[in-house]
Amino acid sequence: MIYRKLETLKLSASWKVLKVGDTISDMQEGVNAGVWTVGVVIGSSEMGLSLDEFNALSAEGQEAAISKTEQTFIHNGADFTIKLLSELPKLIERINNLLSDGQRPYGR
Repeated sequence: MIYRKLETLKLSASWKVLKVGDTISDMQEGVNAGVWTVGVVIGSSEMGLSLDEFNALSAEGQEAAISKTEQTFIHNGADFTIKLLSELPKLIERINNLLSDGQRPYGR
């Protein structure tokens, strides 16, 4: 799917593209396409908890669920994880700085 989007947009530098998702298959798709890959943790399909269920957990339970999901995403190739989608703009700035320094997605 990513390759089709790159074709449609006439982009040739996949390492300048960002894939954001909430499943293992999203992480694998990003890795396979050679793009920056980001897992969104809280509310993700991978975490498997509704927001109400997550909020009902103790602080320790929330941290455990976050950590487990982050590690799953990283193990499956995520370059970064963010807890909430609202963190994405700041992460994009960070990635742009990495690109300016000549860096590319980590797992490649």
